[in-house]
Amino acid sequence: MPKTLLTTKNLGLEVEGRTLLKSLILSLNPGTFVAVTGPSGSGKTTLLRTLAGELDPAEGKVVNYLDCPTRLAMIFQDLQLADGATALTNVLGGSLGRHSFLSTLFRFPSEEREKALHLLAKFGLSEKSNQWASTLSRGERQRVAACRTLLTRPHLLLADEPVSSLDPSLADEVLAHLSNEISGKNGCLVCALHNDEQVAKFADLVLRLDPSDPNGWKLEDLKPKEVA
Repeated sequence: MPKTLLTTKNLGLEVEGRTLLKSLILSLNPGTFVAVTGPSGSGKTTLLRTLAGELDPAEGKVVNYLDCPTRLAMIFQDLQLADGATALTNVLGGSLGRHSFLSTLFRFPSEEREKALHLLAKFGLSEKSNQWASTLSRGERQRVAACRTLLTRPHLLLADEPVSSLDPSLADEVLAHLSNEISGKNGCLVCALHNDEQVAKFADLVLRLDPSDPNGWKLEDLKPKEVA
């Protein structure tokens, strides 16, 4: 794995002619939980989608050092679940990049099903595995989306407010699982968050966006390394 997974170089973002961000310099390194904070409209979602390669920057560039595109994954705010499929089938969709269409036409490989069921259990959804996604609550759908994305086995995971519909204790559990699965295994987790307590509890690095000043972003190391 490269020492740096992704960098931005003088990154600038615009939406419908409005400048959200200018001159952002950011390095995403293995073993790091990065929180992105700021009020609604400050550009958190636009930034994550730009880092994911879904949007083009207005200026500057994003350099991805990952050796395989599937090593980057994103939990979208709209979740993008298949409502006409079960929770388990939605999670198994995260493994499609590793298998041919024919091999999953009638049934996913047993090892993928075991991992998907393990993730659902870890996220408190064992009893929901065979329930249609359309009948799940918003919080349950968020957790299914998290499980599906983890099944892609990313080294760099971008998460757009993945716990916004969960109560504080359950939100902490989900963030802990995401952190352990990604940054705890030498990957990098970049998570848009609103809750300052969650940021303080989980983040190593926080990027604070200022909607009133595109140059007013601040990068803060919350867990500086100890000096020997």
